[in-house]
Amino acid sequence: MKSDIMKMMMQGLAIAALLISTHIGAADHACSDCHATATPSANDLIQPLSGLCADCHIDRITAGEHVVGIPVTTPENTLPLHDGVMSCATCHDPHQSFAALRMKDPELCRQCHLK
Repeated sequence: MKSDIMKMMMQGLAIAALLISTHIGAADHACSDCHATATPSANDLIQPLSGLCADCHIDRITAGEHVVGIPVTTPENTLPLHDGVMSCATCHDPHQSFAALRMKDPELCRQCHLK
């Protein structure tokens, strides 16, 4: 009985830590920096997705770090696309701290690049 209670408490702490870390990560920006409504979704962006990233990261885009706006046709891809094309949010999760990569390299790159 005591071990079951401890187990439940530890699970609750793990869930709380996950929720807190997600909100801390999102603290880089406010929802209204990208979304038009109080209940954000992918359908209420204040401008096209590519423009949202470029507003703050134009130096990285002009440096040619990675091309966006290209169609992704590899069947292995499990990453999110925007109207069938690659966007910054394909590889980066904008809701995590510093828009962390969705996967580690080379797994991330292999979603589109076979070699």
